[in-house]
Amino acid sequence: MPDIARAPASCGRRLLERRSLITGLVGACVLPATARAAPSASPPGRADFPNALLLNQDGEPVRFYDDLVRGDHVVAISFVFAQCADICPSTIANLAKVQPLLGERLGRQVRLASISIDPARDTPAILKAYSARFGVRPGWQFLTGRRTDIERIRRGLGVFDRDPAKDRDKTQHTGMLVYGNEARGRWSRVSALADPRRIYEGLTRWS
Repeated sequence: MPDIARAPASCGRRLLERRSLITGLVGACVLPATARAAPSASPPGRADFPNALLLNQDGEPVRFYDDLVRGDHVVAISFVFAQCADICPSTIANLAKVQPLLGERLGRQVRLASISIDPARDTPAILKAYSARFGVRPGWQFLTGRRTDIERIRRGLGVFDRDPAKDRDKTQHTGMLVYGNEARGRWSRVSALADPRRIYEGLTRWS
């Protein structure tokens, strides 16, 4: 699976957004049939990573850049919401199968983060109960926060639809997993419904 080509940070957002429309952000229903990795054209730059203050499922503050992204480790980011009855349960259950493959790497060399796109309802307590349903282990955080901050993160990573109506419809959100190593400037993406072994191999390439 090829990784994202290196490029200056100034062009990262523009290229990533353009590429996002053809790398799987077309709705949940097609993901099982297209669960192959789909690299973007350019890695996000530092400006694409707002240092937004989020809260994890334990109510602990987490800075998006400082605590999740920055450093020589891999972070894998997905977007979910607890009321989702379609793709979210399937993707979370599939990612849970990656946990035993990662072993002690989880939370160290590889960090998992699932960010709510319904922060008005997804409180830390709700996310804690939701994540517990799937046997989520330490090293995988479920995060909520201010909607404006989450939107900045989502768009900075290119996880949105250019059609405003589709983008506002939570049921149409993507099941892609964006992952990378910020220190090495390596970023890619894969369907969160891909084979767990394949996801594991992608997440450990740069850790």
